[in-house]
Amino acid sequence: MEGENTTMTLENLLSFSYFHKYFINSSDYGYKGTIQEMRKKEFSRIADVTYLDHIGTTLFPESLLQTFMADLSTHVYGNPHSNNLSSRLTHDTIEYVRYRILQHFNASPEDYSVIFTSGSTAALKLVAEIFPWTPRSSSNAGSYFCYLTDNHTSVVGIRENMKMLYVSTVPVEPEDMLQSESPTTELLNDSTFHLFSYPALSNFSGTKYPLSWIKKIQTGEILPIRAPGKWCVLLDAASFVSTSPLDLAVYQPDFVTISFYKIFGFPTGLGALIVSNCIANFLRKNYFGGGTAAAYLSKEDFFVPKDSISDRFEDGTVPFLDIISLKHAFDTLQKLTGGMENIMNHTHALASYTYSVLSALRYNNGQPVVHIYTGSEVRTIDVQGPIINFNVMDENGGTIGYSQVDKLASLFNIHLRTGCFCNTGACQKHLGISNAEVIRNLQAGHICGDNMDLIDGRPTGSVRISFGFMSTFEDAKAFLTFIVDTFIKKSSQRTVQIMDYEKFPIISLSQSESSEEKGIDSSGKITGSTRVTQSQILSNLSTVERACKCKVRKTMTTNNKAIKLSHIYIYPIKSCAAFQVSRWPVAEQGLLFDRNWMIVNENGVCLSQKQEPRLCLIYPSIDTIKNIMKIQAKGMPSIEIPLDDNLTIQISQNKVCGDRVNTYDCGEEAAHWLFCFLSHKYRLIRQSSSFHRYAGAQRKGPVGASSSSLSLVNEAQYLLINTASIFHLSQQIPFREYTDPADQMTQRFRANLVVDSKIPFQEEEWNELFIDCLHFKRHQNSSQACAAGLTTLTGESSIR
Repeated sequence: MEGENTTMTLENLLSFSYFHKYFINSSDYGYKGTIQEMRKKEFSRIADVTYLDHIGTTLFPESLLQTFMADLSTHVYGNPHSNNLSSRLTHDTIEYVRYRILQHFNASPEDYSVIFTSGSTAALKLVAEIFPWTPRSSSNAGSYFCYLTDNHTSVVGIRENMKMLYVSTVPVEPEDMLQSESPTTELLNDSTFHLFSYPALSNFSGTKYPLSWIKKIQTGEILPIRAPGKWCVLLDAASFVSTSPLDLAVYQPDFVTISFYKIFGFPTGLGALIVSNCIANFLRKNYFGGGTAAAYLSKEDFFVPKDSISDRFEDGTVPFLDIISLKHAFDTLQKLTGGMENIMNHTHALASYTYSVLSALRYNNGQPVVHIYTGSEVRTIDVQGPIINFNVMDENGGTIGYSQVDKLASLFNIHLRTGCFCNTGACQKHLGISNAEVIRNLQAGHICGDNMDLIDGRPTGSVRISFGFMSTFEDAKAFLTFIVDTFIKKSSQRTVQIMDYEKFPIISLSQSESSEEKGIDSSGKITGSTRVTQSQILSNLSTVERACKCKVRKTMTTNNKAIKLSHIYIYPIKSCAAFQVSRWPVAEQGLLFDRNWMIVNENGVCLSQKQEPRLCLIYPSIDTIKNIMKIQAKGMPSIEIPLDDNLTIQISQNKVCGDRVNTYDCGEEAAHWLFCFLSHKYRLIRQSSSFHRYAGAQRKGPVGASSSSLSLVNEAQYLLINTASIFHLSQQIPFREYTDPADQMTQRFRANLVVDSKIPFQEEEWNELFIDCLHFKRHQNSSQACAAGLTTLTGESSIR
């Protein structure tokens, strides 16, 4: 195989025959040939989406919901704390589901009990609260909580509870555990309880940590630290059990935490803590809620918990309908796949193939295309789960930010995960990020979950793909094709492409409007005349009269190169088509009526073209004479929306880019029009004119005098793009021809102001811009907010 790989073409590597020959043993892939039928029948909603975030959550099959809804339509389920017939049915069904869970993990009710929680995080938190800790004192070292550094945030967070309980916390590196084997059974005679927690599967790298550690720690054969006492094991199995079987008859941790949506995709918000009955009697009850008390007094400190472990720790009414759905989830998964062993083989084949091809990809100069973060180069099924974590590199060995990779993947309809995945320990280790760098990155503005992917050229996170039970070879191929087409072929074309910027038509300034007369120097600043700011202009013009004095074909200069403002666009409805104008009023929030409306789904979530591509076919236009916005689309009658702010309609709240905004609904006629055109129940809403949202307010704290007021835009009042940058970008896209880049690509960037220049990306260096008497300043976050060639600008009133 190695000899064949040296001459293997990309076409061969991406073929099913190559995958089948080298990565499928017997029936490892496809559940005996049923995978395509499953995808067509159970996951038709995916369509052309390539979903590769199964460790985040897998996707539920449609038949699961169908059987669950048929059950709910047939039976009456009451509150399980009552004693009527419907309530007894609920109670008995829940107890059956507990048994089914234990059966799934090959555990006996005599050995283990199931406590339902709201998820694995809640299960971990519950362990921290009920474990029999011994506080340290002057005479006793007390209990120890030890955890592997390659653990989810929810495990590491237990240490905060330990501070209040005076319990010592010790982080343990994976290498230290692997090298710590030494008999220490003499330390087990002490009655103090200690707890060690580790993941069965790293959610960062996909490393499977040895389940054999469980018994070795419990018996003292290996220990995270040498401390006398009884060592218990908390196994975080949430990621592991989504694609691998866990046999609790063979491996018997004291606690196991799981989340069911990671296995089935539904229900969400439901997990479980599986507790060994051996330790159950030592657990402490710190709070009691409805259903957990055998008896208590309200006027005296008297409380007796129920005997059953699950009854003792399930405070309040459990989400019984969600629990009942698990019965159908287990049945459906078994029917579709034949069980977890088959799922493990299926996903391992896909991950091994993808890893093999991905790690073999090279640029023309021999530089690897990706840097893969893994705990082992040998991806055998017992040491590696179906996760591939990586960063894309450029041909010079530099890292391409994960945010950029994510945005490019979305263009191919590929859904993946980026960042540090709530696992800072593994992220630091694999990316070589020191503790001091984490603190410096925070001071630079980087927080978990944001898009600040590179700081000083070094990555702050990575890209993760993960396979699930319904993943296919086509998913793997689509992802690999994306990497090849976007990075390798683009790089190859760039090395031979000759740019001809002279083809771009340039219209020079007339002599009477030269930069010397206007007093503009090479940096774009006024040198010989009084500086007139936008705020001054707005104070002297009425709203309708605030016409942009820079009409189409007016020109500017920088570095002695002629530049002209060629187009002005407004986007009345966020994510819908542009409305082109040659002259337009400038208001407090930017161009008048720009992004004043947006379309939301039934849950009030703002839609973009990523979720609803046909939004680009909706054409709004503004008629200031008739005082209306007209909405048009092909094959649809037009409708008219009044421009006057309707203050008689109840104001509600929606979110835009993390900010809450006050809005009102534009009525049933608009909703009906959207339904007829888009075939979904959407609503048209408008930002209230009395509500003010400010740039940077969410991140910077109190709003200052320099903060600029925003409409429903993402971050800044105005967006600007340079046609030379568009032309440059068009030359980098393989297999496409653009005879008129301005017309074919400008709309993709949704800019308000389009300028023509000979020099691509020079707008990235502009800090100030003057268009006649209007003065613009760059938004300080534009370097993170903009796409290639897109410069974000604000008015004079914005942050300086």
